[in-house]
Amino acid sequence: MTLKKKFTQFRPFIFSRHPTHNVLRTEQFPLLPFRAVIRLGSTTDAKDSVTNRGRRIEVNTIEAIKNSASKLLMKYCFTNAKVKTADWWVYAQGEKTFYYVHRDGQDGLAINKLPYPIVAKHHFGSRGTGNHLLKTQEELTNWMKGKTLNNYIFEKFYSFSREYRLHVTENGCFYTCRKVIKQETPAEKRWFRNDSNSSWIVEENELFDKPANWDVIVAECVKALKAVGLDVGAFDVKVQSATKTDGRKRENPEFIILESNSAPSYGKITAEKYLVELPKILTRKAILAGIIRE
Repeated sequence: MTLKKKFTQFRPFIFSRHPTHNVLRTEQFPLLPFRAVIRLGSTTDAKDSVTNRGRRIEVNTIEAIKNSASKLLMKYCFTNAKVKTADWWVYAQGEKTFYYVHRDGQDGLAINKLPYPIVAKHHFGSRGTGNHLLKTQEELTNWMKGKTLNNYIFEKFYSFSREYRLHVTENGCFYTCRKVIKQETPAEKRWFRNDSNSSWIVEENELFDKPANWDVIVAECVKALKAVGLDVGAFDVKVQSATKTDGRKRENPEFIILESNSAPSYGKITAEKYLVELPKILTRKAILAGIIRE
């Protein structure tokens, strides 16, 4: 009779379809004295999760992933928690009115009263797909034809010149980059930033141009993280230029949190950072759940 080996050390299940997350499935991820699952953009259920049978620690719940994946749910989470984000509207189908939902109550706004330019964002667009910059009422009216408008939110466009991605946990930002538009990018594609038109500048580079109120921005990202319910996530933040038109430095530049991302792509450095941070999160949650001792 062969006895089954009893395992006491485990690597977590990684629920993700993103190829750059495969590094988390390798021996580079340390073994842990408990079972766990890490969700990165996935809503796959773990039948023996700590939430129902007390056996498997979770990083990022299904509900949190859904909140982050849907721009509509994300914006409602941001609004309810008073996170600093873009003014936004939803379209009232059949009423030809846009409803402003970034303050108490819902105020109807006629199409000619919207603060152009605005950005139409599909609820489930990603990496810039499903987003459209509309500079005038005429552009919006033409764009609306044939669209299912209740699949979109509509945001005020902010022309802030800097954009950063912050990777955060409840303890703050553990990695960040600045997105800088490539010089060869044509004018019509310079209003957004993603892999197709931007270079990624690390914090140590002098071009990073760290905002004077960085600690305030980090705190707001942590607030946004908690609002959607994530344990770890990336947040895109748009920030005013460092100087005013007269050359004086801005001590408290304006900023908005554009969106959350529960499944950011990993470059080499990003992967290294997550390989350090994720075991910390899991261990902290296992201690709180009473599965292991501190």
